[in-house]
Amino acid sequence: MKNHIFLMALAILGLTACHSESSGNIKDFIPGTYVSQARSDYSIANDTLEITPGKNTENIYLITRKTGYRRISDGKLQPLQHQVKHWSGEWDEQKQILQIMQTGNFLLFQPDKGSLLNGSSEYWKL
Repeated sequence: MKNHIFLMALAILGLTACHSESSGNIKDFIPGTYVSQARSDYSIANDTLEITPGKNTENIYLITRKTGYRRISDGKLQPLQHQVKHWSGEWDEQKQILQIMQTGNFLLFQPDKGSLLNGSSEYWKL
């Protein structure tokens, strides 16, 4: 009986350690530059997310989104346009997501793939 309790305690401790280690890996993966490209019948876009840790906090990150895009009108590319947006995000340890405070959207990090998901858009870490 004592062996069963010991083995169960050991298994729980192992699972807890794995969860802590994997969430640490995700949090370590967050800072950096991520890029995405998209194309449709109406435009071509290049998107960059720069994510840096906030100062004096463990769960707040600063996000700069830079987008360059060219509209397609009557089959012709229009001049290049740029947009820059600044957001802040809060890391949710339980859900393992970075929630953007200004929009309510969230970023889901995939360190094993070297990417993050922003809705249905996938960004690759440089």
